[in-house]
Amino acid sequence: MNPKQFFLLLLFTAGQLGIAQEQRLKGMVYDTQSQEPLPFATVVIFNGDELIEGRVTNDNGEFEIIIPIVFSHLEISSLGYMVAEIPSSDIDVNTKLLIGLTPQVENLDEVVLKTERTTTQQKLDRKIINLGSDLQQAGVNALESFDQIPEVQVDLANGTVALRGSDNIRILVNGKLTSQLATELLQQIPASQIDRVEIITAPSSKYRADGLSGLINIILKEKLDRGLNLNLNSTAGTHRYSFGMDANYNLSFLNFRLNASRSNLKTINDQTIERNFSNGNRETIYTPNIFDGDIYRISGGFDVFLKDGHEFSITIDHTNDSHDYLSKSLYTEVTDRDDFDFLRVSDHFHFINVLNANYRLNFDKDDHYIELDYNLNSSNNDYPLADFEDGILVNDQSLTENFDLQSLALDHNLPISDKLSLETGFSRNTQKLDSKRLQAPETIPDRFTYRETLWGIYSSLRMGLGKFQLQTGLRWEQFKSESINAETNLFVNRDYSNIFPSVHLSYPLTNGSLSMGYNKRISRPNFHHINAFQIVNPLYVWEFNPNITPEYSHNIEFNYLKRLDNMGWGLTTFYRKRQDVILWTEQSTADQQVFRYENSGDFNSYGLEAFIDFKFFPFWDTSVSLNHYVTNIDQSESVTWDRTFATRFQLKNTMNLSKKITLDITYFYNPKQQNPFNYIQPRSRFDVAIRTRLLHNRLSLNLRAVDIFNQNISERYSRTSNLMQKTTWDIQLQTRNILISANYKLFENKKQSRNRKKRNYNTVPIE
Repeated sequence: MNPKQFFLLLLFTAGQLGIAQEQRLKGMVYDTQSQEPLPFATVVIFNGDELIEGRVTNDNGEFEIIIPIVFSHLEISSLGYMVAEIPSSDIDVNTKLLIGLTPQVENLDEVVLKTERTTTQQKLDRKIINLGSDLQQAGVNALESFDQIPEVQVDLANGTVALRGSDNIRILVNGKLTSQLATELLQQIPASQIDRVEIITAPSSKYRADGLSGLINIILKEKLDRGLNLNLNSTAGTHRYSFGMDANYNLSFLNFRLNASRSNLKTINDQTIERNFSNGNRETIYTPNIFDGDIYRISGGFDVFLKDGHEFSITIDHTNDSHDYLSKSLYTEVTDRDDFDFLRVSDHFHFINVLNANYRLNFDKDDHYIELDYNLNSSNNDYPLADFEDGILVNDQSLTENFDLQSLALDHNLPISDKLSLETGFSRNTQKLDSKRLQAPETIPDRFTYRETLWGIYSSLRMGLGKFQLQTGLRWEQFKSESINAETNLFVNRDYSNIFPSVHLSYPLTNGSLSMGYNKRISRPNFHHINAFQIVNPLYVWEFNPNITPEYSHNIEFNYLKRLDNMGWGLTTFYRKRQDVILWTEQSTADQQVFRYENSGDFNSYGLEAFIDFKFFPFWDTSVSLNHYVTNIDQSESVTWDRTFATRFQLKNTMNLSKKITLDITYFYNPKQQNPFNYIQPRSRFDVAIRTRLLHNRLSLNLRAVDIFNQNISERYSRTSNLMQKTTWDIQLQTRNILISANYKLFENKKQSRNRKKRNYNTVPIE
């Protein structure tokens, strides 16, 4: 049976399930404090202690369930919330049932309810984390906030962000991919402007198939509160400061939004490298890497809410990110040479403009809509640099990269019956890169151009099968790209199409749930892999490889969640098979390292993610998480170690010391981590944060101390055929530093926000 026949069979079967006329109860589950709907909440029918029927709410917190003739009560639960129980005598099947769940946190007043409640939320295909609830997130940028999330691994020494031990992921902002590298993008976004982060390890067919290990989607704040609302925030800390504001003015049918920020960061990241080559050559290099950067960011837009379900919005975002790097290295113990200095002076200038236009038509039937979304991301990037050896200029070059990324998407969600809904859509994504490199004393630059077009069509089906909830889908993608390296007259063209299936299944339990997900994904060679022009460290040589081919992965995961009155826990296991892996490889000659991308066989990865949270006392919340990942590499001749592993342990304690003061103590421990070409020694970190509220809770002050025992220094050992190397990194953002931040609500309208469905912006990324 081919995929199309299988999909039609599922559609026919599900339609038959919705024909039977039975007595059904419709309802919605919502958060009693934020009034937001709760997706993936469990609704179970009991007759005494016997579980009869169960359902899980959809993305809008809605459910529909068959009501038997005899039953005793309904039980409604969601991770992080108190369990609600409704007796049968209080239920009228002819009226939609509204069920409010209270967060499982002891809250003290209205303002605290909004910012310090439990905010980790498990949905069918993702985990949602509200950064505003964590004291450790105050005053930081998105990169530092990711370092506090147990599921995300941040390595500032390598400049990578990973999920489940792999940095082959996609980072999106409001569902859209940008042209920036992960660490630069995340440093540009203040955590105060983030509404929530979606960790999507089992993406459905609606999402573009890139990102083998999953997606991280950053949803920025979009204030819709009635009247005038204005927040001011500022931060000062070790070699850094920032300030910003976010505001909106809502006239019910028209809403204006504006936020702006400016930040400055100056860091000194000490690096020491000890290198021993197989021919007997050796050297020791000490480098204090000095970073000095300014980021200006402004974003504004408006939303229009018309009669008959029409909604329209426009958002314009501009970022000016400029920073200097000064790396003065002292070379000592160099074989057959006296000690010498090597100075690199480089600058980065990024000018990014984003335009998003969104139109949505809501029909009379619940959750029936058509949505059209257009996104343009344009960036200009300049990278001049100069190298000096003992004060003499030895290298002078500049690199310019201009990007244009565009996406157009149309989505249609159609409820077919009480147990069946169908979502379909298409997208067109284009990407253009023009890159120039000028090497002094040359006057004519080398050029590299890249063009890419991706068409996507998807269909996703949601249905109820007894107590199960099933979501299954197919996605077809047509990919074309062309790259031209004018320096070598090399042309590379690619043209192919693929089909990607996905399946998600959930089953309700008493105060919990079971779920599983499967999907197939791809990593296509793009300009990051085949770009001939790369800014590289003087210690190594970059070789571009135009012959790499796509990498595919098959991913399956299982989730178990359980919630009791004062305790909850969860367990996730996964298996990921990657084929023809595109690997950043390390080799070495007699005195240099050589880096390039290569297809490196098959990787088989396994993992376990577990957490438990509980209350010692009404004022004290504790959460513990443990993640462990292992990968076996079949093609061992291309790597140093054919088995890699990583583990992370996190212990968080949050205590309400009084009505105005909250304390957070977080401990991290990372045992030895092994990668294909290196391993990292164990390290740990204690972070402490305290928050107090003043002026009738309008002013919030936060003090944060990072790595107070200075135990988070990275010590990495690398080994290739001709080189043994030890690298010690003292990264200032991840080692001992202090941060003070403040947030003041200058204007706050306490009238209820406009009661409407939130737009589900198209989440198909562009790259």
